[in-house]
Amino acid sequence: MQEYQTNSRGAASPDSDGVINFASQVVSLLAERNVKSSTEPRETVVVSLIAAALKGGDDRFSALLAEMRRSRVSAAALADIYIPIAARKMGEDWLDDELSWMEVTIAVARLQSLLREIGSAWAADRAGDAGSGSVLLIIPNSEQHTLGPLVAMSQMRRFGISVCLRIAPSHEELRSLVAERAFDGVMVSVAGEEKLDTVRKLVSFIKSIGIAHLPVIIGGAIMTKVNDPASITGADLSTNDIGVALEALGLKFDDFCVLKRA
Repeated sequence: MQEYQTNSRGAASPDSDGVINFASQVVSLLAERNVKSSTEPRETVVVSLIAAALKGGDDRFSALLAEMRRSRVSAAALADIYIPIAARKMGEDWLDDELSWMEVTIAVARLQSLLREIGSAWAADRAGDAGSGSVLLIIPNSEQHTLGPLVAMSQMRRFGISVCLRIAPSHEELRSLVAERAFDGVMVSVAGEEKLDTVRKLVSFIKSIGIAHLPVIIGGAIMTKVNDPASITGADLSTNDIGVALEALGLKFDDFCVLKRA
């Protein structure tokens, strides 16, 4: 269903700190509810999630699970809303010298692991379903922020989209991927303005190797810093709305399928 490949090494391995067990409990608990929970963030859930991410351990994740039960927070809301909020809050605390760089790095690694585990459960849930499209998701060379793309990947997986994630792929790897795979489009996650020239060259290369016109969409933190990065990079569209991006690629998703996994 999904491929996830990185070129990074030595990443933190937080799985022993209760992440896998917690993720399985979240999915099994909330899969029983075929209703959408409130999308208004609950501060108590954010606090519990940050505590679990910072400290790890089964007790922290048990407290988070209990708080999710009380607040009726769905697995989808955890992935799409609470994890990004928690990461942003910890980043702010690091800037304010309330958390160390190492604490934030390890905590974000736990959040990323949590996203992968929950996403794996969603993929297993739709095993046997007909595929609904295929997307190549790229994080360019030297980008340090991967949580945002992982959230987007989680959302697309829940919508039934096959996602091939590549971090800092070489031109040779991209040429082989595009030639061998029938991608419906390419998404590129960009964080800062300093990467726009690199992304412009990347977009140009992708369009030069496509057998047919392969749409390229830009998203990420760059959307809050630059007006219309698509026009700067030569991409077909720039947006942080996954639904808008998928529709631009001609991909439709079943709202009932999404609801089942909420």
